[in-house]
Formats: sequence, C-alpha cells, structure tokens
Amino acid sequence: MSDVPGPPATSSLPDPAPGFRVERAAFAELRQVAAIQRQSFRRGLAYGYFQLLLLWLLPNVTFLVAKTGWGIIAGCLIADRYRGDVRVVNLAIDPGFRRQGVGRLLLRDIQQRIPDGHVTLIVEEFNEPAKTLYKSEGFVETGTAQHYYGRRRNGIWMRKERPGGSPAGKIFV
Repeated sequence: MSDVPGPPATSSLPDPAPGFRVERAAFAELRQVAAIQRQSFRRGLAYGYFQLLLLWLLPNVTFLVAKTGWGIIAGCLIADRYRGDVRVVNLAIDPGFRRQGVGRLLLRDIQQRIPDGHVTLIVEEFNEPAKTLYKSEGFVETGTAQHYYGRRRNGIWMRKERPGGSPAGKIFV
C-alpha cells in the first residue's frame, strides 16, 4: 500500500445531508430509481428498469439509495470494483432533492463501504454542478473521453486517489 495524502476519513466529516440515510437498494425500489434516472439524464443516457435490474443482480455491483426520513428515495449511486479500484458507474439525484448534500452523502458512503482503491468516475464535460461536487470531494480531472455521451458530448474522467489503488491512469476502457 502507498501513503496517499488526502482529506480526513469520511467518518470524521460532518453529515452532508442531515435527515437522509443510505442503504442498499431493494428490488421493490428499482422502479422509483428508474424514474429518478429519467429525470436526471436525457433520453438514451438514463438507465431503464431492466438495466437497473441487471446491475442490481450483479454480485460485484454496489447499488445504493439515499432516502429521506419518510423513506422517499432522493438519489442513487451505482458502483463496482475494477482493477482494484472503485468505479462510480452512475450517480443520480432526484431534481427535488438536489443541492441538499445527497450526492455528497452517497459519494462518502461508497468510500466507507469500499475503503481501499482509488475512486474513479466520468462526468459530462459541461455538467459544472457535478464537476464542482466531485472536485470538492477530492476528485481531479485525469482525461477526456471524446464523444462519450454522444456526438460532441465529451466525458471527463475524474479520480480520487486513495491508498491501495491501481497505478495512475484511466481505468475506463
């Protein structure tokens, strides 16, 4: 393991979204998550119910939801392990719950659940609110994926260095 400097452990940070909790997604919640996907991403990029079901069934995938105290799903995060690192495949927040710390809560939770390995993700080039969130959580831009989100819609690779991660470089292949 290498000693990688970084922010303090997530457990010592204040709760970014008081009143919300994170737990593994249940089968019965997948339709609600599909609705959040449709509200969060344009057509062709949102995961549909059957794609979410497949991801939910995969043993190497961690599928989380953030809920209010009343059990309303405010957002989801889907991640997997790839070459020893954590890859955030999808992060979607219901528009009615944005800017309340739900995305930050989900990002911190996945890092607690999978404490070793770098964390990587890809974000649409002009999605400034998401890039701002990721940068505030210690992610840095590491590259560009041309036309990743469609014609002239590039993706930006972002990575958060943590102990036990793979050598520097892009992990999305």
